[in-house]
Amino acid sequence: MVFYECVVTTRNTANFAQLHNLVKTISHKVVSSGGIVRSVQNHGVRDLPHRFKAKYADREGNRYYKKGRFFSIYYDSNPLTQKEVDGILKMDEQVLRNTHLKARNKLWYVNIAREDKNPYIQRVMKMEGADTETSS
Repeated sequence: MVFYECVVTTRNTANFAQLHNLVKTISHKVVSSGGIVRSVQNHGVRDLPHRFKAKYADREGNRYYKKGRFFSIYYDSNPLTQKEVDGILKMDEQVLRNTHLKARNKLWYVNIAREDKNPYIQRVMKMEGADTETSS
């Protein structure tokens, strides 16, 4: 399983029920496919770097947005589930943009099988080499 971060930008006019339903749908898809949803973080309404265009106009006729609501979903799943989540986001009218990232943490680099790729093991090996030189 791969640890993904999905950053979603939605319309700032979307109400709570629509966003709640979107997050719930994504979470059910991940869990039903054998994945784990680690967290959902709301980043609030922010100014967009440039004017975003929605696929369809809303009730008031707005199609261009200068502000958007950002939130992130962190989950573990296989790549097929990630593509299904991407499809769900593309079909939703409230979503302006979305980005999937492979989230990395400190444990990403802990790999005992490949000592040449592990910076922590290399540091310990250098320290042990320095200790043997000083003791000889």
